[in-house]
Amino acid sequence: MTDKQIQEMTVSEIKKSLQTLPPQESLIQLLENDPRTGVQVLAKQIRQRQKAQEKEKARLERMSELENKLTDRGFVHIAGVDEAGRGPLAGPVIAAAVIFPQGTQIDGLNDSKKLSEQKRELLFEQIQNIAITIGVGEATPEEIDNLNIRNATHLAMRRALDQLSPSPDQVLIDGNALPESRFKEMAIIGGDRKSISIAAASIIAKVTRDRMMIQYDTAYPEYGFAGHKGYGSAAHLEALQKKGPTPIHRHSFAGVPKSPTLFTEDFEIFAEGIASAQNIDQLTAIGDTISSVSQDLPPHEIETLREYYRKHRIALQRPGNEGEKLAAAYLKKNGYTICEQNYRVMGGEIDIIAQIDNVLSFVEVKTATQTQFGDPKSWVTPSKQKQLQRLAQAYMTQRNTSNLWPRFDVIAVVISANIPQIEHIKGAFSKSP
Repeated sequence: MTDKQIQEMTVSEIKKSLQTLPPQESLIQLLENDPRTGVQVLAKQIRQRQKAQEKEKARLERMSELENKLTDRGFVHIAGVDEAGRGPLAGPVIAAAVIFPQGTQIDGLNDSKKLSEQKRELLFEQIQNIAITIGVGEATPEEIDNLNIRNATHLAMRRALDQLSPSPDQVLIDGNALPESRFKEMAIIGGDRKSISIAAASIIAKVTRDRMMIQYDTAYPEYGFAGHKGYGSAAHLEALQKKGPTPIHRHSFAGVPKSPTLFTEDFEIFAEGIASAQNIDQLTAIGDTISSVSQDLPPHEIETLREYYRKHRIALQRPGNEGEKLAAAYLKKNGYTICEQNYRVMGGEIDIIAQIDNVLSFVEVKTATQTQFGDPKSWVTPSKQKQLQRLAQAYMTQRNTSNLWPRFDVIAVVISANIPQIEHIKGAFSKSP
């Protein structure tokens, strides 16, 4: 567009033409030099848009700096992790994990809390279309009550990471480090403003949870979940006082009325069974029995039994943790390289994975504080053997160790004596055909 053409056009015609013309510097200068105020305003608006675009580009480049540095160091699949729903009185806490192709930038991507609902929904679809893989993990209100919100959030994050395929070789987490993570991780304070991957995860988690709460609003319309999403608004607190909590409320949170706790005879039997379990396998068997009849028990009894189960499992694992430390030290002393301890995937855990020569040993550690309850190595039941075999296959696939020969060992540790007794049973059981 030439100066003469501009002079012959009305302000409205120029504005319409600018919708299809790229704002080149020479054209902007012509508009700025035009004597008409309306044309000068158009030039000013173009300058302002350019400045905003440059600012947005610089912001996105800053958000990509961390991912770019990790890419330069050789990392390929970098996952960002964030959560939504720590503070509400009702509903689950949701975590999301996102891996983008290298060099990804999405206009407008930001911390979900800084975006409108409409913008979050738009970015949600863009992230779904661009990401290599997305994982979403949930911790239920019952798990929040039993574990506390911090531990439940970590559980949701681990579940989200376990869903990623391919698995990440580096994880970026908003906030603090993730306990019991099996991935290499980096905790980033304010990560949803500093990492494109974490920002994307915050949007996936927020939109996913909001949609769930809208669905809950249909089931419990008198509570208004579609509006406040479970947070403690005045209307929500009023509904709680009038109608009491629903099954999706977090009973451990202040503001949620407590329900009366009257227990049945079945509850007393199951509680006694949990308390009398002498090892993890016995406790698991009791837990499986309770699970099979859980639909017949009141919700508050199931929640209480879960809490009993969790606490007793922790108590039983204390000697087990000491036994695993002793077993790992024993293996190192005998020439093994410890590849991993407490390897976790969905479906279970392997205590120790160790290598010697071309043998990859998957070790189940069985610990006892006294001997009269039987030989610890006999606690590896056939079902446990099958589980370990599945976990071993998952490990070898993830770590690309098909050149090594798998072997399933048991290390029995008795720590009641002054000097711990350790017995290493190599090839304790064979892989199922």
